[in-house]
Amino acid sequence: MQVSKPASLRASGVGEYSYAKSLFIISFIMFEARLLIMTKPRLQHVDMLLRLAELYNTEYDFAATEWFWGEFHERTIEEFISKYAAGSKGHQFFERFTSKFELAGILVENGFLSGDLYFDRYGPLQIEWERCKPIVYGFREKWNDPRFRENFEILVAKGQKWQKIHRPKV
Repeated sequence: MQVSKPASLRASGVGEYSYAKSLFIISFIMFEARLLIMTKPRLQHVDMLLRLAELYNTEYDFAATEWFWGEFHERTIEEFISKYAAGSKGHQFFERFTSKFELAGILVENGFLSGDLYFDRYGPLQIEWERCKPIVYGFREKWNDPRFRENFEILVAKGQKWQKIHRPKV
């Protein structure tokens, strides 16, 4: 591959080979750094996981979780809307329950929280997603918002991959 250096460096005496080699080394370092950030948990990832856990450690969140596992049985957007109008407690609980996974997805996707730490603590979230999926997809269509809870969905896809390569420890 022919790599041409910028005009500002042409007169500097740096050869084409040296310039191409430098670009390769910089690219490799950036790749390694991103790989390290994404796979090796750091202290800031632990801090972020604890902050996330604290953020969703409220009575309201416990109530939303109890509602989700105990009362939420709707499988279509029509059933959901007919039972839980906008502003109703059930609608609010659904929003709160799914928003914590949306936020976690954003943090993992952008490298602020290690997926290894998150999935080791919370698991791959497949069951939660499968129960929410028809409602999330329904809201995407109803609101014409294809990005609604997309980071929750991305988080689950990452969780499935994580689960395939991380077998149970005991």
